[in-house]
Amino acid sequence: MTDPADFVQDTAYSRHFRSYQAILKRLLSEDPGRGYFDLPTDALVVDAGCGYGEYMRLLAARGHTHLVGIEPDPLCREVARAAGMDVREGTLLATGLPDGFADTVVVNEVFHHIADYSEAVEELYRILKPGGFLCFSEPRNTPLRRAMDFLTFEVPLRKLIPAVEMRYQVMVLEIETGLYRKFLREQDAFYAAVERRFERQWLRRGYFFQFGKYRRRATPT
Repeated sequence: MTDPADFVQDTAYSRHFRSYQAILKRLLSEDPGRGYFDLPTDALVVDAGCGYGEYMRLLAARGHTHLVGIEPDPLCREVARAAGMDVREGTLLATGLPDGFADTVVVNEVFHHIADYSEAVEELYRILKPGGFLCFSEPRNTPLRRAMDFLTFEVPLRKLIPAVEMRYQVMVLEIETGLYRKFLREQDAFYAAVERRFERQWLRRGYFFQFGKYRRRATPT
């Protein structure tokens, strides 16, 4: 079993993730961040855990010119770099970026891949400029999500429906390590970790996901 402290997605995740993202976009009407958090197009944005760089592409299409991705998965990095994106090896806990590097850090469904939210928040606080923004989208613990998880992981429905099998393959490592379910249980602990270093601008909660925009505090609370 993978050690949660060293969690990196496996090759099955890399193969299935793009198709899974496309399904989510068709099924869900939520635009992550409602226009990607209304960020200035000249801001230096770091996408921490950028995968294949899909969100970096969308940000670029919206006029953003200063984008850096951080990604631990070598296949994802290779694909993103081949498309001309600046994607560097690193994790949410160790980005490898200098202090005060970014105007904004976007974290799209990565906090639930790690065990220590406070450690990740400290790293993101470090690489942000004073007054910089942390923006995230993450799973939300709702009855609809719990029902979908039951159908995906507890019954053989995935053997009959390809989309459910794809979701299973993308998330199986998170389930085996317990990280995904830990995140759903510990929503309050996650918010507390973020709000020690960041001031909430807004937090929007949907049926499956939640989106937050937070400003870096001058001093922690």
